[in-house]
Amino acid sequence: MKLNLGCGNKKKAGFIGVDSFNCEAVNVIADLTNTLPFEDSSIDEIWMDNVIEHIQDIPCLMKEVQRICRNGALVTIFTPHFASADSWRDPTHVHHLSYFSMNHFEKKGVQHYTGGGFKVLEKKLSFGGVLGNIGRFIFKMSPRKYESTWCFIFRPGTLKFVMAVDK
Repeated sequence: MKLNLGCGNKKKAGFIGVDSFNCEAVNVIADLTNTLPFEDSSIDEIWMDNVIEHIQDIPCLMKEVQRICRNGALVTIFTPHFASADSWRDPTHVHHLSYFSMNHFEKKGVQHYTGGGFKVLEKKLSFGGVLGNIGRFIFKMSPRKYESTWCFIFRPGTLKFVMAVDK
């Protein structure tokens, strides 16, 4: 079983749409900030497209994702980078995430409140326009230096994370 969490009106072929609101792509209405209505280790893949930045308690959601996913399940997350104007335009965004944000869920020392058990397989940051080429170049040299010094000058777009559940 594959879930499109927080799907809204975005249907994804082969995925069950799950959202807090009854939208056209929704198959299951569920509060993403509470216990999800799925059995332990029953999910093969999760897709979250511009959802996680709306969740007040991200560690709580990730703990639920880890609970319902089988070992090795893929979790794909798209979200605006914190320096993207898109991250700040929507007043319902409660978090502004970094290229390094999902690394937190790999740390063994935080498993007591995150559920732990994730392995980041892929991280990607998109850039657009002519100035995006400069940002992309700086980012390739050092993602940390780019985020600490250059990201508000050469603005990025969307972050993509692909993680595997590692129980």
